[in-house]
Amino acid sequence: MTMTLAPTMSRPAVLQVPAPAIGLDRLMTMGIDVGGTKTAYVVTDADDRVLLHGVAPTDTSRLADQLGGLIRDAVARCAADNGARVAAVGVAVPGHVEPDTGTIRLAVNLGGNSDGSEMHLGPMLADSVGLPCYVEHDARAAASWIESSGVRDDVPPDLAYLSVGTGISAGIVLDGRVLRGANGLAGEVGHVSADPRDGRCACGLVGCLEQVTAGPAIARMAREAVASGRQSTLGPDATPTDVFRAAEAGDPLAAELAVTVAERLARAIRSLVLTLGVSYVVIGGGVAGAGEALLRPVLEAIDRERAASPLVEAAFADTRVVILSPSVEAGARGAAAIARRRVLADRREGVGDG
Repeated sequence: MTMTLAPTMSRPAVLQVPAPAIGLDRLMTMGIDVGGTKTAYVVTDADDRVLLHGVAPTDTSRLADQLGGLIRDAVARCAADNGARVAAVGVAVPGHVEPDTGTIRLAVNLGGNSDGSEMHLGPMLADSVGLPCYVEHDARAAASWIESSGVRDDVPPDLAYLSVGTGISAGIVLDGRVLRGANGLAGEVGHVSADPRDGRCACGLVGCLEQVTAGPAIARMAREAVASGRQSTLGPDATPTDVFRAAEAGDPLAAELAVTVAERLARAIRSLVLTLGVSYVVIGGGVAGAGEALLRPVLEAIDRERAASPLVEAAFADTRVVILSPSVEAGARGAAAIARRRVLADRREGVGDG
């Protein structure tokens, strides 16, 4: 399937660092997925096979330096005697991303530029490592990879990838095209109101879905419940995965928390399906590590909504909701695929040819 991630626009000169002249059969690209707590990276070959995979804690205080070090290390480790080497890098990040300039802002879970100031991440990395570095929104990178390369053969051209981790956002593909929106913020469902009585979100509003349902919120709810004296098998440092697995094992407190989170996610999924008409919803991100223990209560919550509303029943009649293990690294895989497509497009256009 053909994916168009952005209209063709002029790019800053620093992003026109030519990719090394490598035969297509030896073309390798690196993809990096920067999350609020961890950064995952892969190196893939021309057939999208993973050659190298790693994970490191995200250091938001020196993000560009950290990513530059990861890139240089991966390039050195993957250089081959036959001339194969990493030709370009894709970086998937949260926030408001401008792919054609490589800038990000409003990345509230990365701290540094949550005030709206720009971080010229693509140009900074290109200057640092001497390779083309393309920047994309993390959920959009994952959604584009799922639709175009994917993990199964029956993925339709209309889908939503709902990432639930440190934050919550959605990557949306309609008719095989990634949706950005006129403001570049399409899919930021983590900042719609979920519970206006709850605490203040990093974005500045109160009760955002992300504030009450993302990974840190689930861990906080569990911690507060245990501290209040509620009986549970959960410990004070329970993770979201612990909560859902304990719920599946019959822990009453964990089950209560799981139902609350599942109902909030079900409402978010219902909004995506009703607003966009997507027929395929993929739940991913770190919280998806709970697997079926998360998916089952979400599907049960959706079933309750379907039973209560003929409209919702009609909307979900042909819609599938599935879960994707975070070990698949869809964001990093998507970023590597974007870098590969951009290198090939530049070669067709003659960028860097001498």
